[in-house]
Amino acid sequence: MPVPDYGAAPLAKTFMLVRVLALFAMVCIVGLTANFVAEIVSTNVDPPREIVGTLTITCLAALYCLISIPFFYARANLGLFIMAGLDALLCLAFAIVAVILGRPLSFLNCMIVADGNAAANAQSASAFAQSLASASGATGSILGLQNWAASTKVNCFETKAIWGLCIALCILFTCSSFILPTLWLKVRRAGVPATKSVV
Repeated sequence: MPVPDYGAAPLAKTFMLVRVLALFAMVCIVGLTANFVAEIVSTNVDPPREIVGTLTITCLAALYCLISIPFFYARANLGLFIMAGLDALLCLAFAIVAVILGRPLSFLNCMIVADGNAAANAQSASAFAQSLASASGATGSILGLQNWAASTKVNCFETKAIWGLCIALCILFTCSSFILPTLWLKVRRAGVPATKSVV
């Protein structure tokens, strides 16, 4: 399907590339965080608030990105300006998530966390979460993000991957929030409806 050029075909194609990369990063974050939540909840412990918040914001952002692509293809000129504002807000949201995730993770060295095969890592994480719940005296206790990430090497690397993908999403949403108003201005100055360019 040809990409609408909005009077600046390279910028329009760059926007679509940025959107595809953002959706890929969000799918990875949703997969990792949902896996964490499932593993932690199975031990009757509440997952870290940072993980739940990251999952929620990423799901909402992915829904918005999926809806924004048809608007972009529909040549919604005013929609470009509105999408630029929403992208700037999502950039801010992912910057906050990256800071919140980075606070406990930045000092964590994954190379010194206990190593083992996948079954041992899963058993160790489960035993760790159960011992933490019994130590706190009640089911429904909340597991800390640093405690979860430091329980196994796999958890550590996956948690740091989520953090890195959130930083990447900050960059991608910053790019799109600058590209969209530029496309809007190009169309407005040209005074003609956006045509479609062949990819």
